[in-house]
Amino acid sequence: MKCSTTKVSLKSDMFSMVWPVFALDGKSKDALDFEYKGVSIKIVPSVMGRATVKDKEILVYCLSHIMAMKNAGIPPSNTVYFTTYEILKATGRGTSGKEYKLIEKALYRLAGTLITTDYQFNGRKIPESMGLIENFKLFDNHGLNGWQITLPEWLIEVIDDNEVLTLHPDYFLLKNPFERRLYEVCRKRCGKQPKHEIKLDNLKKRIGIRLSIPALKARLIKTKRILDYRLRVESDNLLIFFDSEHGRKQLAAYDIRLISK
Repeated sequence: MKCSTTKVSLKSDMFSMVWPVFALDGKSKDALDFEYKGVSIKIVPSVMGRATVKDKEILVYCLSHIMAMKNAGIPPSNTVYFTTYEILKATGRGTSGKEYKLIEKALYRLAGTLITTDYQFNGRKIPESMGLIENFKLFDNHGLNGWQITLPEWLIEVIDDNEVLTLHPDYFLLKNPFERRLYEVCRKRCGKQPKHEIKLDNLKKRIGIRLSIPALKARLIKTKRILDYRLRVESDNLLIFFDSEHGRKQLAAYDIRLISK
C-alpha cells in the first residue's frame, strides 16, 4: 500500500498508548521489565537501542494511512510504501540530509526492538516475542528514495479489531517526548469524558519516566495543558479535564473551589 501526502486522521494502536513501549529518548540501551496489575511486558532493544517515542511517528504515519484505506472499504495490507520526503513533511520534520539519516536509524530501532507480553489483544494472548515492524528495505522512486515496510501480524490484528484511537491533529507538533506520552495517556484514559483522575505513581509507570514523584508533580504543575486536555495536580493525583463544554464546566468548578479555600 502506498502512503501519500494526502492528510489523514492520525491513529495510534492502543497498546503503545497504555504501556511504555517506546523510550523517551535514544539513550535507553537496556532491556525493560514492566509489570502492572497482572500484566507483564519485557522490551529488549537491539544494538541500535530501544525504539523511541520519536520513532513511533513512523508507525503512526503508517497506521493512519492503513486505517484510512480500511475506512474506505479497502482491506488492510501489512506492506506499506512511502518516500522519505513524504514522511518528513507529514510529521513536521525538516528535510535535510541529517533528517533522512534519522529515519533510517529509527527503522533499525523499530525492527530491532522486541516485546514479550502476556497482555491480551482483544482476548488473544501473543506469548512469543513480537517486533514493532517485521522488516524494511530501501527503494528508489524516480530519483526519490523511499521505504518498503512490512508491519507485524499483531499490528494488523489490532487494525482488524479497531483497537486504535484517533490522535489530535497537532500530535506531531508535540516535540517533547514526555508531552507526547502524557498526551497519549490522557487520550487513552480520559478520552472524551469530562474528567478523569489518575494516580501519579501509575502515571509515572505509564509514561515510562524515571523522575521522582515530587519532580513529576512539579513538571505537571507547569504543564497545565496538553492539546485538548487541561491538567491539575491534587495531592498525588493528576486530574484530567477534556476540553469540551462539560469538561470546561467541571474545571471551572474545581478552580473556584480552590480559590474559595
